[in-house]
Amino acid sequence: MSTKKIDISFKPINEKRHYEKIVDLLKQKVFSGEFKPGDRLPPERELSLALNVSRLSVREAYRALEIFGMVEIKRGNEGGAYIRNPHRDSIIQSVSDLFRFQGITIEEWNEARLFLELDIGRLAIKRSKEEDYKRLEDLIADAYKKIEAGIPSHEEHIKFHLAFAELAHNPIIYTAYNSMMDLLLGNLLALKVTVEHAQKATEAHVRIVEALKSKDLDSLLQAIEEHVKGAGLRLLSIAKASPLFNKGQSET
Repeated sequence: MSTKKIDISFKPINEKRHYEKIVDLLKQKVFSGEFKPGDRLPPERELSLALNVSRLSVREAYRALEIFGMVEIKRGNEGGAYIRNPHRDSIIQSVSDLFRFQGITIEEWNEARLFLELDIGRLAIKRSKEEDYKRLEDLIADAYKKIEAGIPSHEEHIKFHLAFAELAHNPIIYTAYNSMMDLLLGNLLALKVTVEHAQKATEAHVRIVEALKSKDLDSLLQAIEEHVKGAGLRLLSIAKASPLFNKGQSET
């Protein structure tokens, strides 16, 4: 990995909230390919002089980029701010946090989930292969083991849907969907979702795999729609108050 020193050819910044402008500027240089993973950003003092801003503004910008997962702050002799390789988990967490801060309702979330899952189904039925189905079937088997033991299979439920989403072979769709599933897992754990609910979800998963294996698009889309709508109604019926969806829920 390269650790070349980056040339600091910047124009001075003369606006309020300097650190935000610095963040935008550095992100542009990363996205354009001018700054690459492993490159070391200029020391705070050099960049502050080049941009005509305070060292504190530069420090805040570097910290913000570190939170975004774009920069790694190292200590010691080789210390400094380094451009990181993009990590999908950081992006997923950022999108998930955005959803939380917006305070979306379960109805809004479920509507978006259905929209995504139907498109995932259309892609998965064309792009999936026989060997892909074993992973889904194994997760169904794991879910049934928990259910038989009287334990809700929350994690297996999420893993099933993420494995299904991977069959679309589209990293953008997967990242968006993974962020939504992160919210769902938090909600399932926060609410008292029962074993009976997990049983219904797992039975729906069986129908989804059967339709996928037979390459029956109409049956697959019907199974997805019935599952997502049914699961959404069940979740809504027990969600008197959710810590993740705080815009004010409808009650049924």
